[in-house]
Amino acid sequence: MRTADPIQRASWGLEAGKPLFLPANHPSFNDREVQDPDLSVENVNLRVDWQTLRRLPLSGAVVFSFKALFTPMTRFKEEPCIPSLLLKILNEGKESIMKYKGSYHTEHVVKPTLESYERYQAEQGLVTQGWVPQTLDEYPFYPVPRALPGKRAETPDPKWDGPPYNPKDDGPSYNPNDDGPPHNPKDDGPPYNPKDDGPPYNPEHDGPRVESLAAPNQTTGSAPPTTGSFKVTILADSNRDGKVDTAGSTDLAGKETWTEESGALFLANIVDTDRRCSSQITGSCADNLADIFFLGTTLPEKPVLDPKLAENMPMIDFLWRDWFDGLSEGDKATYNEWEKKNNQYWEDYGKVRNVDNRISACHDSSDDILRNSTYLAPLRTTPNPELSDSAIGSITVADKTAASNVRLFHKTAGQWNFISSNYTFKAEALKAGLELGIDGRDVRRPGGWDGRARVEFKVQDGDKVAKDSVELRVAPVLTQHHGQPLKQLLTATGYAGADQQRFIKELGDLSGKAGLQTPVQVIETSNCNKNDEIWAQDFFEPGYMSIPGSDGPVSIHIMIRSAQDYRSAGRKVFQDLRSNTVGAVQHLAGGVTTDSTGNLETVPPYKHNGKSYPAGRAVMGSAGKRPFMMDFLDAQETQAPIDLDTSWLAVKHTDEFMQFLPVESERGWVMMVNDPLAGLEILQKAQKDGHGGEPAVSRPKSPTDGDNKWRVTNTIDQLLNVTDFASFQKSCAEKIEENVNIIKRETGITDAEIIRMPALFQVYQNEAWQYAGDDEPKPLTDEELQRIFGDIWPQTNGEQRRQATRRAGEQQEQQPAKDGSEKQGSVGWHDILEAGTPPQELKNYQPANETARTLEGRQEQGSGGPAISLYPATINSVVLGNRQILAPNPWGPKIEGQDVLAAGVDAAYQKANYTVLYMDDWFTHHKKVGDVHCGSNAIRELTGVEWW
Repeated sequence: MRTADPIQRASWGLEAGKPLFLPANHPSFNDREVQDPDLSVENVNLRVDWQTLRRLPLSGAVVFSFKALFTPMTRFKEEPCIPSLLLKILNEGKESIMKYKGSYHTEHVVKPTLESYERYQAEQGLVTQGWVPQTLDEYPFYPVPRALPGKRAETPDPKWDGPPYNPKDDGPSYNPNDDGPPHNPKDDGPPYNPKDDGPPYNPEHDGPRVESLAAPNQTTGSAPPTTGSFKVTILADSNRDGKVDTAGSTDLAGKETWTEESGALFLANIVDTDRRCSSQITGSCADNLADIFFLGTTLPEKPVLDPKLAENMPMIDFLWRDWFDGLSEGDKATYNEWEKKNNQYWEDYGKVRNVDNRISACHDSSDDILRNSTYLAPLRTTPNPELSDSAIGSITVADKTAASNVRLFHKTAGQWNFISSNYTFKAEALKAGLELGIDGRDVRRPGGWDGRARVEFKVQDGDKVAKDSVELRVAPVLTQHHGQPLKQLLTATGYAGADQQRFIKELGDLSGKAGLQTPVQVIETSNCNKNDEIWAQDFFEPGYMSIPGSDGPVSIHIMIRSAQDYRSAGRKVFQDLRSNTVGAVQHLAGGVTTDSTGNLETVPPYKHNGKSYPAGRAVMGSAGKRPFMMDFLDAQETQAPIDLDTSWLAVKHTDEFMQFLPVESERGWVMMVNDPLAGLEILQKAQKDGHGGEPAVSRPKSPTDGDNKWRVTNTIDQLLNVTDFASFQKSCAEKIEENVNIIKRETGITDAEIIRMPALFQVYQNEAWQYAGDDEPKPLTDEELQRIFGDIWPQTNGEQRRQATRRAGEQQEQQPAKDGSEKQGSVGWHDILEAGTPPQELKNYQPANETARTLEGRQEQGSGGPAISLYPATINSVVLGNRQILAPNPWGPKIEGQDVLAAGVDAAYQKANYTVLYMDDWFTHHKKVGDVHCGSNAIRELTGVEWW
């Protein structure tokens, strides 16, 4: 090997972190065969090992050099083609080679990420639509970035071309004492020869050179700082201490790179000051929007019918046919063409004016007027008094997508002025230093804007130009947790029957008893979702955004609409809940019941396995398909959603069996979980003690029960004798334990921090309870039996008569109550599962309130099927302040004057030092497969929100 012929090669692989080299027989090398579920893409790097062999000119010795370069996987989002190429290699690479690469331990994280980057690059125009991954043009070793495949970059861009040589960062320049003699043709081979080595650099064909624009000893970033003898500096709160340090250097380090640990933050200013937008939403269920929601949209042109035809065309259907038949063939053709265009017009009009798509379009930052400066994040430029009077400057946002999603303001004479893209600052302002503010027009979006914004500052003074930049990111939208004090309860009117009105009143009374100063907010939903939207927990989830401020965190409440585009009640968060301090967002999709936000809980803050979650973690259940809402939560990149298996439940919501409570302990919280075996043991003990003949339910008659069959007639013995009753409780307990183990693995929580509470389950649409009114139903006569069941049983016997009597009683339950209030099980009302099911799926869905079913028939079906709570689920409750729980009354069996189920619940909560307030929801919510938590919602105080 000649001195002039060094050998260089590169070997690549994917690494979790930045590990040192390990031989294949090292014990830690086995970690590559395991996929860590806690691994995040932020911790994955592309490792390139550059290896060179060089012969030294004097000694002739051969030197081997090795350097490992680690590139974060997240960098590839903005590098054209790279995600597609790497994904193709991972998916299609030769098995033996890929095994040698040892990338398996990262692929479960890397592949989905690369797929999302691939879609993003196509959507943003970073690659040509339809481009097929293939070997790229080499120039000379890699393609010139910022150009689509097959094209060259027009101008040098330091973001892609990298900074020039800097002795501070890159080490000393060539020194013959250390580095050996310069090129010597005698030893090193001939110099450049165009005949053998190819043509020299030609800017016409090869693209521009990248030349340094940096001043000596100036640390370079993505923007060349200077072309002269002066420099400029723009700063933000990059160290997240709540202020911008223009006098010192605390906000200088790392200001051009945003990471999870450092980098400036700003808010999406999507509140609605003075309800400017919300007040313009009207209609029966927020289904009418004023023109303010359609600014910037263009309506299609409405076609005009020939005036001669329009003048004589009747508006009454049966007259129109005769009129049309009497037209000439030419006029018929004219009319048909107009009708076709008119139908298209209304279709296009509907898309433009779609309420659900446009209802989030109006808020404080949807235009360029600053209505509330509280939510501006500060930016500052350092004073530059030595500038000449002719100096001019500009502030811009680098990326087109980011620029469309942020606003910049300049404060002069106490007033904030919007900075447009062509705004020019004069020398006087530049000399003094600029006071700036930034806010966002939107939040982080899955598959869209990730919230990053690079603000660039440029000053020109004569022929001298100086530049600087700072990187910021919009704060994530986070879900609240029970460690935050309760501020206000909310509920929904739904059909507004007498029993629902009683529920609302009792909720308000208990809210005051719990010490809440703000009264319960009642959301009007009587015209939403076929009048049955009483599930206030399910169509939105309260959240928040927060950034550091000079006097503590600056925060806003964010109401997150469920990802269920058919659920019209979700619009109410934009109409009823927004204010000067509250905003709302939506990530609409056709989500099913798992996208109901009753399925969204939050683990309080914790640390585990070297990772910290200062905002806690979101928890959602899935049943074979991941909820759409989890994509939105993932995009926030903060609360790392935990995926539970709720497929065993009919409604499939986490709040049916799990709850997190703040306590005074090292961890700061415990987990409550349902224990069906403990509930079963309570009933079995009562039976064993001779109380099997006691009623299984102790609920008394409510004033709103009216003539309904309100009384449950089952005894404890009858309930325990239901076929497979005990085995079904065991099956549910096993499913709960599987999910408990997931939480254990993800959080490190121990059995000592898990409190188990008695509960019982039954099969959905296979109810165990029998109902009666004030008097037992009379046996039906043969004539009545013949009239009701003649087509089923022409002849009846005693057993059939007994069953039919019960069937008739159940059938009578379907009739409207005399007082107009809703009857339990009445046809036409959706239960909580049906309310969270898309209409097109409901058409093929078996209704929950079937008629003519007997307990015996249900028993014969056994215990198979999805589970719902048998008694009102006390875990489906609201965590109040002052160590109180607001729960549905279980109305368990009363033994010697005590409700034995409620006693077990009280004892469980007492272990966490909580007391329970009970309220009745048997017919308002429990019979519809939900409970108090499902029928209410809670907004919590924005304290302890320093997630950064």
